[in-house]
Amino acid sequence: MGDARAVWEKALAGKTGREYWRSIEELVHRGELGEDGEFPEGADVRPDDVSRRSFFKLIGASMALAGIAGCVKDPVEKILPYTFRPAEVVPGIPRFYATSMTLDGYATGLLVATREGRPIKVEGNPAHPASLGATGVFEQASILGLYDPARARSILRQGAPGAWESLAAELGRPRTDGGAGLRLLLEPTGSPLVSGQLDAVVRALPAARIVFHSPALSHGAEEGAALVFGRRLLPQYDFKAASVVVSLDADFLDAMPMSVRYARHFAERRRPAWPNPAMSRLYVIECMPTPTGSVADHRFRRRSSDIGVFAAALAAELVFGEGATLPPGLSADALAGLRPFLAREDRRVISAIARDLRRAGPAGLVVVGDRQPPSVHALGYLINAALGALGTTIWTTEPVHYDAGGAAQDLAGLVGDMRAGRVDTLVILESNPVYTAPADLDFEEALRSVPRSFHLGLHADETGTRTTWFVPAAHYLEAWGDARAYDGTASIVQPLIRPLFGGRTPAEILALMLGNPFPSAHALVREHWRARSSAIDFEGFWEAALRSGVVDGTAAPRTNDAISCAGIGAIAAALAATPASPPELYEVNFYPDHRVHDGRFAHNPWLQELPDPLTKMVWGNAALMSVQTAAALGVRDEDVIELELVTSSPPPGPAVAPPLPPGPKVRAPACVVPGHADHAISLRLGHGRRAGGGVAEGVGFDAYRLRTTPGLQWAARLAARPTGTVLPLALTQMHWSMHDRPLVLSATLEEYRDNPHFTRPHKGPVLSVLPPVEYQGEQWAMSIDTSICTGCSACVVACQAENNIPVVGKEEVQKSREMHWLRIDTYYEGPPEAPEVVHQPMLCQHCEKAPCEYVCPVNATVHSPDGLNEMVYNRCIGTRFCSNNCPYKVRRFNWFDYAEERPDMNAELRKLQKNPDVTVRERGVMEKCTFCVQRIRAAEIKSRIDQRSIQPGEVNTACAQACPTRAIQFGSLAHRNTTMVAWREEPRSYGVLHELGTRPRVSYLATIRNPNPELG
Repeated sequence: MGDARAVWEKALAGKTGREYWRSIEELVHRGELGEDGEFPEGADVRPDDVSRRSFFKLIGASMALAGIAGCVKDPVEKILPYTFRPAEVVPGIPRFYATSMTLDGYATGLLVATREGRPIKVEGNPAHPASLGATGVFEQASILGLYDPARARSILRQGAPGAWESLAAELGRPRTDGGAGLRLLLEPTGSPLVSGQLDAVVRALPAARIVFHSPALSHGAEEGAALVFGRRLLPQYDFKAASVVVSLDADFLDAMPMSVRYARHFAERRRPAWPNPAMSRLYVIECMPTPTGSVADHRFRRRSSDIGVFAAALAAELVFGEGATLPPGLSADALAGLRPFLAREDRRVISAIARDLRRAGPAGLVVVGDRQPPSVHALGYLINAALGALGTTIWTTEPVHYDAGGAAQDLAGLVGDMRAGRVDTLVILESNPVYTAPADLDFEEALRSVPRSFHLGLHADETGTRTTWFVPAAHYLEAWGDARAYDGTASIVQPLIRPLFGGRTPAEILALMLGNPFPSAHALVREHWRARSSAIDFEGFWEAALRSGVVDGTAAPRTNDAISCAGIGAIAAALAATPASPPELYEVNFYPDHRVHDGRFAHNPWLQELPDPLTKMVWGNAALMSVQTAAALGVRDEDVIELELVTSSPPPGPAVAPPLPPGPKVRAPACVVPGHADHAISLRLGHGRRAGGGVAEGVGFDAYRLRTTPGLQWAARLAARPTGTVLPLALTQMHWSMHDRPLVLSATLEEYRDNPHFTRPHKGPVLSVLPPVEYQGEQWAMSIDTSICTGCSACVVACQAENNIPVVGKEEVQKSREMHWLRIDTYYEGPPEAPEVVHQPMLCQHCEKAPCEYVCPVNATVHSPDGLNEMVYNRCIGTRFCSNNCPYKVRRFNWFDYAEERPDMNAELRKLQKNPDVTVRERGVMEKCTFCVQRIRAAEIKSRIDQRSIQPGEVNTACAQACPTRAIQFGSLAHRNTTMVAWREEPRSYGVLHELGTRPRVSYLATIRNPNPELG
């Protein structure tokens, strides 16, 4: 300890404040404080000026139960007593910090609220191009993943506790083979830090190979660009500039990188503002209904394998149809192979869409989904070039993800090397290939052939339980790092709390492999950017990047590659040669789940209990199919069917032939979905988990068992047979009918222009026996535009996170006891083959003449002076009279104390997420939306302190803040010049069940669609 004391005293001599703490960090990172890394005696004496960085480093654990597993030998960061409160921590006042969450290798910028060092709520970062201040469901729910009690807590070696020193010695062992037996398997990454480390690994071990695997991610757009531009490029879209959009199997409003940004920009062109209503037009061609398809003006059902033919026919119509003009570089002769496809599609439909696109010209846009192969993406680039849209609504940039070049290997090649014994060391970073790899590869069996394997993961999942070594991963809210958004914009990932379970980052594992036995993620990312920053004042640059959440000037520049149609003939020939599916077999489609993605969020109970946007299913998945397909199979909802992937054709010969070899099989309950394509069955990935603990195991079935390398997105040879058994599903909306009540109103754009006041019967004064009440001061209200609501449900999760809403579990949901204060009602109108869809967020309407108030025997539901329908929990005795008298059915009864009934979902470590400004309700009381009254009261307190009135936009609800399309607007009726008030004064506004005279404070705007008159 004497040597450490000398180092300490020399380094800190004469330093105070920030310099003092920065020196401490550097000493710790360099390991110069003694053999065990401890601070010397007297280290608990500290100056008054404590930086935030040191605060998290030294006392984060004392505030949030953070600690390092006993078996891990990290450099110890001594915890200091919370005797002197740091200046930036004020009890009761939330602090926001910028960071980024990465999904499939692309970052979304976030602002995270903390209370006394405890992260509790995620919001979008307005300065980040991928979020623009909004969020999706995964970002909102990620805060609960931080406090998952099922997270791994210690290093394991063959299932027994292991030590960091032993791991470092084994993984950092020098190699004499140049890395020939080493393989790295990780998710695609755009992290500048990790990319630099991978470059260093390749330089040090040139024979090593790097494999990227993400089951929900496709590189079809990049490979399609290579077919027409000659190199891999990434498409970027501007929906603000697009007046006519055609989606070819692209759920760009919900399931693509940058979907939050796309939804915002699409809504800006989609909302028919008064007095000059105009809006873009959307065509969607897809197999299974999606949020994007639900808001389309025209949606066409096609099996996934038929969408390429549709794209070819559309391209041919634009090239050879009436009025076709080709820009320079495109030759009609070179595209002649597309002409035969005109006969394979409905010419009336194709011609109408082509004419609409041609009229739009550079303002037209064709978006091809990630599920489609490179050939269809190439046709998409061709169509956009023919419109003159390249450079306006669509342009290209260099790919964001790291390219390993000659060191790259695909997953099939890796498995082949593993089976052949050519891999002696396999390092898997935050990927779960035992669960997600194609079934034909049998990754689990191949893994047994690898002598040494290492896995970094949040949970000891299907892969982590089968590797030699397992290392707990740090949640992104605990981690230092960096990332890039889809457009290339870089951001620094900074932690909000010290790792709860000693988790590590991929950058730290790679640093360990490069010879650093005690890496610090903070030091790694900081030094990486210091070495590459051109800023003279690096400290100023670093602080600015942390503060804003964005590294300025890092977006990828546009490329100027010219399109070539030389390969279109080969693409057309390949499409024409695609064999038809046998009539007795079905096409099976694989989709990431709206709630659990590829399975990585399956341990999150908020997401498991979040209703699917279209089916309203929770806690599991099903075999989704059309009405016609269900009739052909003789099944109804909840009937279990056996699905088998037929891997070979029946042999020729007599009628009585030997049986086919058995293929992969799963059993799944059927679920009929209006608008689904016929002769196809869709499966959601990410369920049927077998390891990892927590709430995920045993929920749903594993669709990965049917997914093979040739059919990652769909396969044409699926046999389906009823089993005669039934498996009940948990559906929060069992019917798609309004029972002839005018709950949702809709019209076409032309009808709206001709009769703008078509909603007049659903608003205005209504006679009432209740006396009038004069309201004064702020009067809170909400306006919701159903025209731009996609049903994504980000608002539902945001409400749950903000208001401490419990999870009840599948059995309780099946009894209609879900607790969500905000739900999205989805209504279908028209034939089940091609219905129109309307999403209607439904919450407490805060009626001025509330039917719930005058039936409560204990005055627990009362009206506030500022127009809120309030719930006084300590008065409520659970009579449920108010719920019976509520026509909107938005009140929830707490049947049980769900913290005691389901502690794995609502208590234990998850209690750290609770919002201290909101009461945690006990059983036996009524709950409902409060317009986030805690935010209103906080603004009132602040305004009184400042001796001013509340300003417009100063208060926002959690749902409105999260909404990607801004379909929800909140504010005070006293603030006349706000969007919320302006929407209420538009002709198409109305009140739900207006005829009852409840005078709701929530106003809806009728859905307006913009169909093509040529298509009826």
